[in-house]
Amino acid sequence: MSQTRCWDKLRLDFFKQIINWAQYNDDMVEYVLDKPIGVIPYKESLEFATFDVEAHQKHIDNASDAQCIMLSSMSLELQRQHEHMLPYEMLKHLKSLYASQAQTMEYEILRDLFNCKLHDGSKVSEHVLKMIGLIERLASIGTVLPANVSTNLILQSLPSSFENFIVNFNMNNTKVGLPELHNKLKTYESSTAKVKSVLMVSSSAKSSKWKNKQQQKKKTSKDTWSY
Repeated sequence: MSQTRCWDKLRLDFFKQIINWAQYNDDMVEYVLDKPIGVIPYKESLEFATFDVEAHQKHIDNASDAQCIMLSSMSLELQRQHEHMLPYEMLKHLKSLYASQAQTMEYEILRDLFNCKLHDGSKVSEHVLKMIGLIERLASIGTVLPANVSTNLILQSLPSSFENFIVNFNMNNTKVGLPELHNKLKTYESSTAKVKSVLMVSSSAKSSKWKNKQQQKKKTSKDTWSY
């Protein structure tokens, strides 16, 4: 699952906190994260004869110490939910909570990412930076999109005015990171804007010349009739 990497990081954070505490107490207590506390068998049972009561009590003491460390790093709401749980149970419950929240976040971010569309007249820079931000948010919760998928999502969000850029990009099999793609799109937008500006000036000049010629013809015609 995409949440596995972030869950492992959360578990590692608790593990480091417990290890740091244990160093000052000459005790190795990190096992309490992965091992539940066993149940003491009946004294009359055969299992009780080989059961290590002292080790069991030690496990309880270590788990209680680790519980305090873990609770101290949680928000007040999480403390309230986990104050009666020992480390092993805490991690199981946190994992289920985190997986549910991460799945919801993943859905919402992907929805926003797929709905991103650049409209004609809008700036490509702001649009691409927004999409890069969403892609990075996905990565932060453990969902890392392949580079080619991220690139194609951005290219497919562009309007028809970027068609030439997309065709050339794919024909040349261009491989760039998202920051460089952002820069290339800005450059293309700027260059096409300049070309449009030149064409508009040229068209305006031609239109002005044509109007002047028409006005000159009318003037010449009037002068001819005046004779």
